[in-house]
Amino acid sequence: MVPGGLPIWFVLVSVFILGSIIGSFLNVCVHRLPDHDTISGGWKGLFHPPSRCPRCFHAIRLIDNIPVLGWLKLRGRCRKCSKPISVRYPLVEFFNGLLWVVMYVVEVGTFRPDGGAPLHAASWLYALDLSPSPTPGSAWTSAEAILHLRYLYHMILLEMLVVASLIDFDLRVIPDSVTVPAMAVGLIGSTLGCVHIFPVWFQDPGSIHTICDNLPGRSGQIPDWLASIRDAPRIPAWIDDWPRLHGLSVSLAGLVVGGGVVWLVRISGGRVLKQEAMGFGDVTLMAAIGSFLGWQQALTIFFIAPLFGVVFALANWFLHRERELPYGPFLAIGTLFFLYAFKHLWPNLEATFGWGPFFVVMLFAGGAMFIPLLSLARLARRLLGIPDPPATDSLLWRTADQLHYCAGEQVDRFQGRWRPDRKAEWPGEDAGRGQRHESDWRQGNG
Repeated sequence: MVPGGLPIWFVLVSVFILGSIIGSFLNVCVHRLPDHDTISGGWKGLFHPPSRCPRCFHAIRLIDNIPVLGWLKLRGRCRKCSKPISVRYPLVEFFNGLLWVVMYVVEVGTFRPDGGAPLHAASWLYALDLSPSPTPGSAWTSAEAILHLRYLYHMILLEMLVVASLIDFDLRVIPDSVTVPAMAVGLIGSTLGCVHIFPVWFQDPGSIHTICDNLPGRSGQIPDWLASIRDAPRIPAWIDDWPRLHGLSVSLAGLVVGGGVVWLVRISGGRVLKQEAMGFGDVTLMAAIGSFLGWQQALTIFFIAPLFGVVFALANWFLHRERELPYGPFLAIGTLFFLYAFKHLWPNLEATFGWGPFFVVMLFAGGAMFIPLLSLARLARRLLGIPDPPATDSLLWRTADQLHYCAGEQVDRFQGRWRPDRKAEWPGEDAGRGQRHESDWRQGNG
């Protein structure tokens, strides 16, 4: 049985159907949001015009929009023009439904915690004494309510990541119409005060005592300021006194730290490596992840994502000799992996983040070493005979592009949509490709 007394099979089937229906809407988001340069325009475009065939513009009947089954009924072809319909549509619907089921089992569990049993008995994601405590007699802050609210909260994040990943894979850009609304939802939802995994700040008394007692150069009594850190409570008292304010602080800290870390990598990597290290879409995407999960989780995901990215990057290089790789999908994979494997990751995370203010010091020290490490990486690349990417190659508007542009033909969905540089003599001097592709598109120069 599951919370609510319903049979487990009924709940999981219902969750799968709901996820597949939402997956159908995600397909619309992936296709339409990038067609608009503004957030409001993108979201208006989701609902008008109604769903139609992109080739013959024939309106799609309601029965044909049934997730997965509609595509199978049509045998993967338009009812009007018989042109093939991409198999990605039913695959997104099916796997999104599966994602909802898997995350329900992970976050909510499939049985009710009985009596005074701890909440983590029903959920893989419960962080023991650091998660929000259920309020006895309150329906909104009961154990079951917390599990379900947090599950829905995280599913909004994961759905945003699905859309951002597919768009980034197709077009090498992550629209603000995907990430900015997600940030707003993350901030607003956090004010519930019960959807965070662990608080904005905590420290492990045992670790703090060990560090303070073994500081080099210390003799006799420790200073008062250090003693106050050592003797501070595990969790500050104001967190329990102001749960809604605390939830908002978790989200704000996650937004700033998540987006800030990627932004620093983007700036420093571009200057040292002389190429775009990360797109600004990755900055906003990481900020959105942090707004839902908090700054500790954002940092963890930031270091997890490259482990997945490096495998695909090597394969992409050896198979296609391509250097560019969208990073958004790997941030999404890292987030999903973190939520799924939290039960196993948490013991190590608690020991690390439990250092309190000393962890912050170590974080800044590690950041200071980032630029020298990038310089060494560039030197190693040169020693291996790997040349730096041409500074202007990705920005060229080639003859073929100009011919297509003048003929009104669109090779891709965004061809010719950027205004030329004000100093250009003819349209298309700068096509907005490569590094300018995203920056020009994001600034609304369409």
